[in-house]
Amino acid sequence: LNEAGIDLWAVDLFGHGLTPGDRGDFGSIEDSSALGDSLTELAESTRPGVPLIAQGHSFGSVVTLFRLLDQPERYRAGVISGAPLVPIPEMLDADTSFDLDPGWLSSDPFYLDSLENDPLAFVDADGKPLARELDKAWDRFGDDLPKLAVPTLAVHGVNDPIAPVDAVRAYADQIDALQLKEFPGAHHDILNEVVHRDVAAAIVDFVNGRAELAE
Repeated sequence: LNEAGIDLWAVDLFGHGLTPGDRGDFGSIEDSSALGDSLTELAESTRPGVPLIAQGHSFGSVVTLFRLLDQPERYRAGVISGAPLVPIPEMLDADTSFDLDPGWLSSDPFYLDSLENDPLAFVDADGKPLARELDKAWDRFGDDLPKLAVPTLAVHGVNDPIAPVDAVRAYADQIDALQLKEFPGAHHDILNEVVHRDVAAAIVDFVNGRAELAE
């Protein structure tokens, strides 16, 4: 995105990467949205007047959609990836442990190697916080997501075993503002798949299109 002339501002969720907290416990949607507020304010103060586009992956896509629904005037557009828009069966069990197979995320050997060897990466964590917050999101999406008014691009792997693409297809069919770009053979972490260059190109085209409409 930087090479395409697009500023990318990013933050780790609580409990992830260099952000403090118990590994995998990101708190609540509201906690993550507060991080998004801080990041947005930093971008706004650094680049006054720049059109803002909110982006999030997986649980981050849930947070992004909440922000787009709650603050539609603040963002020019949104980008979501690997979005879990309907209940995940494993998250509905009383046992919320979630054994994540790295192969569900990507088929890119370089990315899988980083998951295994990067000390900041992990695939095992208590699923209770995730289950609690996703349940809250699913309750809201049924009523509010069809009201989404901010133009939003969803990039999604057709072979995503964690957040099946069918739910995103169904929502995209009924929501004018939601555009879906599917990638055959790709898994959940679409931004780190073997097709990541094509995914990035689709995002760049979408962002540039929204910026042109603003001029």
